[in-house]
Amino acid sequence: MLHELDPEVSSYVDDIYLTDDEILQHLRRVSRIVVGFADIGYKLNFKKSKIAFLSVIFLGYELSSEGKSLAPHFLEKCALLQPPNTVQKLQSLLGFLNFGRTYIPDYATRIKPSYELIRPNFSSRFWTIEHTHVLQDLQTDLLAVKHLHTRDNKTHLVIRVIPGAVGFTYVTFNEGETVPIAYKSHLYSAAEQRFAQTEKILTAVQMAVIKERPLAQGQRIVVVSPIPALEAVTKASVPNSKALHPRWIQWAASLTATDVDYIFDPRLQTQEFLQYEIEYPVPAGTLPIDQYQVVMYTDGSVQPAVGTKQQYSAACAVVSGTMEGEVFCPRHTYTKTLGDCMAQLAELKALLLALEHADPVMLTLLVCDSYYCVQSFNEYLHYWKINGFRDSKCNTIKHKLLWGKVADLKETLPKVHVVHTLGHQRVGIHVAGNNLADEAAKSAVAVATVAAVTRSSSKPDTEISAAIKATADGTPFPKGFPSKYSYCLSNVLNAVVNIPGIGVRELPNKIERPRLISAAHEGVVRVHAGVAATISLLQARYWWPGLYKETKQYVLCCDVCQQIKASSARRPSAAAPSDFK
Repeated sequence: MLHELDPEVSSYVDDIYLTDDEILQHLRRVSRIVVGFADIGYKLNFKKSKIAFLSVIFLGYELSSEGKSLAPHFLEKCALLQPPNTVQKLQSLLGFLNFGRTYIPDYATRIKPSYELIRPNFSSRFWTIEHTHVLQDLQTDLLAVKHLHTRDNKTHLVIRVIPGAVGFTYVTFNEGETVPIAYKSHLYSAAEQRFAQTEKILTAVQMAVIKERPLAQGQRIVVVSPIPALEAVTKASVPNSKALHPRWIQWAASLTATDVDYIFDPRLQTQEFLQYEIEYPVPAGTLPIDQYQVVMYTDGSVQPAVGTKQQYSAACAVVSGTMEGEVFCPRHTYTKTLGDCMAQLAELKALLLALEHADPVMLTLLVCDSYYCVQSFNEYLHYWKINGFRDSKCNTIKHKLLWGKVADLKETLPKVHVVHTLGHQRVGIHVAGNNLADEAAKSAVAVATVAAVTRSSSKPDTEISAAIKATADGTPFPKGFPSKYSYCLSNVLNAVVNIPGIGVRELPNKIERPRLISAAHEGVVRVHAGVAATISLLQARYWWPGLYKETKQYVLCCDVCQQIKASSARRPSAAAPSDFK
């Protein structure tokens, strides 16, 4: 009914909007619409209406003779935007920015990292400095935007398609005008990311035509693309095509539409036309490596514990030096044994050890093969400290005390840049230094293991100590220790047993017994002797509960002895009769 009164009027739900160049013509049109509404029983709310104004606010935009711009109240709120500190505030911020997305080229690509923070299955919800820079850039762009034109339904609709790496932007114009109607940007799906470049452009063209056909209002659509003769493109003409056949059928339908014309623009091939680049600060570690005065490599090593009740034996190492061209020249090595801990903690303590030895006045590159440590140091540590070392779910982070020390050291070491490198590689500028740190950490673990074995073998174990105590004060003897024997220490290190009628024998700890059996069985006197001979060699010097049983089990399981026994078995004579069934 409204278009019968005035075909050029715009409407949205219960709001109407019309413009004119002359005031008298404008008033006549308004009068005709008011009378027409009154005839059918509609009343105009003059308190909310604005008639004969140079500009009006309509659907959140300011409309004037220059075009469509963002409303003043929106720009006032935009100038006060701050980084969010909760998921709810982030969602509110994204909704606010989305209102102005049609004024910003490549908006979808730029805002993507912020949207990832609200994904349900996203593992990390930390607002980083990169997110802040993107917010500031978008804020600056929104405050500096110019007017966009409104659609003129008397002209053709022009769509310029600008492809990108992870998404695309298309810009709509009225034919013959240079001021856009809107910027629209979209991201490729996971499947579309694998498409060939031509297929990505076809995806962008199809989406642009489908979404903007209502805006054309019956007029022809002119698509400007970076592909010449776009209508002639087929699956066979695209090398390394990844799109399935149904997708090509959809593209063919769009390319053969009678209301769409395709034009080639060579500027779009180089992505120079309306290309929007984001300038991020230079990340730490991207300087040429020869500019660093000191280069430090860290690593942690964790091995199964030997000689102790611990599950693991760990150590960390730091190798410090300089770069002569692309050759690492080590100067100092720092190691620290850590006892029983996991690999993640060992890597963190290696990072802490490096920071403790870093010089605050020298530009230092710290290279670590633990992505957990590098990412936490560069991205999360600042926010952890602000939040009291709690994550986004208010749970205390792991290794809180250590990360607190790292945070304090980081503030005093602004010239230390921490970067990540893959461990155990064969090619790369950081291979030599990383391998040196790895070897130093492993050597520290080996030294700690030898020391633990030495201590455990020299100090009597629990059962031997109980037997010595039973001999001294008459308490019950442990199982396997005859009460008619006497047990004591020959000195502060070695335990001995006095066997009546035989004499004194050494009483080794449990950890030493397998080595003693192996040495007796595979010794130089009688190589791979039998059970009786091996026991005889051991009893000449040692005694312990179960010596006979343990020795017999070891000899019977010896692979060499089994092979010798099999080869020496009697074979049947060639002349002996054979049994046949």
